Amino acid sequence: MNIRQIEIFKAIMESGTVTQAASNLKISQPSVSKHLKLLEHTLGFALFERSGNKLIATLEGHALFDQVGRVYTGLSFLSSFADDLRNNQHGELSIAAMPLIAQKWLPRCIAEFIAMHRKVSFSLPVRSTDWIAPAVAARRVHFGIGLKPSDTSFGVKITPLMKLPFVCVMPKSHPLAEHKAVQLDSIRGHGLISLHSFEGQPLIFETLARDFKSGEKRTIETFAANVACELVQQGAGVALVDLLTARDSLGDTLVFRPFFPRTAMEICIMTPEHWPLSRLATELMHEIIEQARETENALTKLIPS
Repeated sequence: MNIRQIEIFKAIMESGTVTQAASNLKISQPSVSKHLKLLEHTLGFALFERSGNKLIATLEGHALFDQVGRVYTGLSFLSSFADDLRNNQHGELSIAAMPLIAQKWLPRCIAEFIAMHRKVSFSLPVRSTDWIAPAVAARRVHFGIGLKPSDTSFGVKITPLMKLPFVCVMPKSHPLAEHKAVQLDSIRGHGLISLHSFEGQPLIFETLARDFKSGEKRTIETFAANVACELVQQGAGVALVDLLTARDSLGDTLVFRPFFPRTAMEICIMTPEHWPLSRLATELMHEIIEQARETENALTKLIPS
């Protein structure tokens, strides 16, 4: 029994005659009859009873046809599955990201991708860079987005994603809003909301906070840039945060000013050094990189050179 014989048997069952089966398959009628006889000989039982020019399926013929239908259903599913693989419509993706990126920016980047790949399972663990780098190296996630690791011995490849400059966020009515740019000395006495890093890497904010502890007003410390902006909204002081968070958190009552000396947070993509990415993960990574370029260009226009 071979595939061609099964194909001819199926065609006869669906059309009811050898003549129509031959026409549907675009082969000669004698060829159909020959393959049918060989199939019945191989099986050891008749699949049809002959009544003039008509073929009437036996009970065994109907039973075999039921099984053939299941096989063809499976083949159809397999073909569809292969199409999904070819078009990156099937699989699993796991991306680890630092909180700053995972709050708003990354969900916006991947929303369209997820909508276009509805059969793809997706997970987005939000962790510190110190967790992300080893996880990428161990292939617990496909790739990660975080600060550039201070220790590059994890077995990860570093690809720069974007740089986020620091700015000072304040209410529109705040005296510092009259400045074109804000420096350390000009912030003194206004109450600093300090952003600390749980990434295992010191930020400029932490040094500033130590300087301000001897200032006239208290300092407020938080680990989340969006929380710092909300504290500014509530009148708790001014905050130094990254420009991306500032842009997304301003609302109608807050403004930001560039901070000098200019300092930026370097965000990167981490991929396994010794393992290739899947086609699906590579496609998503390229889309994220493209979105990062557009974001950097948009942010650059918000700060005068």
